[in-house]
Amino acid sequence: MSKLITTPEADQSIISSLLGAGSHFEGRIEFEGTLRIDGVVLGEILCKTGPSKVIITESARVEANIVADEVLVSGSLCGNIKAVEKLELMAPGRIEGLVYSSDFSIKDGALFQGECIMIRGWSDSDKQAFKLEGFYQIHQQNSIYENLEES
Repeated sequence: MSKLITTPEADQSIISSLLGAGSHFEGRIEFEGTLRIDGVVLGEILCKTGPSKVIITESARVEANIVADEVLVSGSLCGNIKAVEKLELMAPGRIEGLVYSSDFSIKDGALFQGECIMIRGWSDSDKQAFKLEGFYQIHQQNSIYENLEES
């Protein structure tokens, strides 16, 4: 079921997938269209075909590698991101990890800890091939919450 979002960060997009507040998911999410996350996700979030957007809201906690065209973050994200078209980090959002994007904006009050590699000059076919390859094992990083969960 699709839902029209009226928040500015959602950019009036039709939501094709939703992980609501209070939800907890571990594993691999493959989607098409727009995915909105209000809960907790541990694993991978992938859209390798078609236009795609991931929205991580203020209440969300995500520990995952993400591959999509656009990623909008106002929650907590620990992982590597391939946002081949656009990545927006809005307050009070936080990103820790390796980022690849053509356009990366960080708003006042947001926190970015990591490395950013700009791919703005790449052709559309190069970007599509980059999306399709996903992430290799060398890109994996340990969870920032790992020690807390073991206690």
